[in-house]
Amino acid sequence: MDGTELVPPSSSLTMTGATLAAPQPTGTRNQPMGMGKMKLLIKQQVNKVIDGSYPSVNEWQPLTKREKFNVFLRSTYSPWTFANAAIDQATDHVKGRRLSQEYETGFRGQAQSYGIALATTETDVFFQRFLLPTLFKQDPRYFRNPDLPFLKRVLYSMSRVIITRTDSGGQAFNASRILGNAASQAVADLYVPGQRQGMHPVANTISYNLLRDMGMNLVHEFWPDVRRKVFHRK
Repeated sequence: MDGTELVPPSSSLTMTGATLAAPQPTGTRNQPMGMGKMKLLIKQQVNKVIDGSYPSVNEWQPLTKREKFNVFLRSTYSPWTFANAAIDQATDHVKGRRLSQEYETGFRGQAQSYGIALATTETDVFFQRFLLPTLFKQDPRYFRNPDLPFLKRVLYSMSRVIITRTDSGGQAFNASRILGNAASQAVADLYVPGQRQGMHPVANTISYNLLRDMGMNLVHEFWPDVRRKVFHRK
C-alpha cells in the first residue's frame, strides 16, 4: 500500500472545516406510491372529467390517420376508459357472475378481474378509435348537438352508437363501433379466464356495450350543461 488511508463512506464529508451533507435517498424503486401522490392523481383525473372538452357538431373537421391514432392514444388513459372497465366489472357482479376458478379469492381476485376488464376495454378502444375508423373512413369521436331541443338531443345522443360521421362529412352506419365490439370480444375469448366461447356471448356483449355507450353519450352531451350550472365552470 502507498500509505493512503481509506476512509469508509459516511453520511457527511469534512473538507477544510466545512461539512458537506451527502445526499440522502428519497425513496426506493419499489417504494409504493404515497397516499398524497395517490390523492393528487385521483384529483387530476377528476378535474380532467369536470373540465373535459366536448366539441359540438359545428366544430367538426375530418381527421387524418395520424390524428385518429392520437385519438386512440388519448383514449387509452382517459378517465372514461377506466370508468367503463369499472362499470363492466360492476355489471358482472349485478348479473351474479362469480369469478372463475382461475382467479384468486378476495381482493386480489377482484383486482385481477378489473385488470382483465380494463385490458378488454383498451382492446375495444384500439379497434373502435383507430383501426376500424381508419379502414372504414369514419370519425371515432362524439360531437354534441346543443342546438337541438332536449328530447331530440337525447335521441341524437343515443343514436350515435348506430350512426356516425364519415370522413367526407356524411352519415353512415357505425360499423367501427359495432364490429369493434365484436372484434375485442373475440380477442378476449382467447385470454380471459373462464370466458365463454362462441357467437352468443359475443352478441350479448355487443348489446350490453351499445346500451352502456348510449349512457356515456348522454353524459358527454349534457355534462357541460351540468358543469356550467352546478360547478359554475365554463
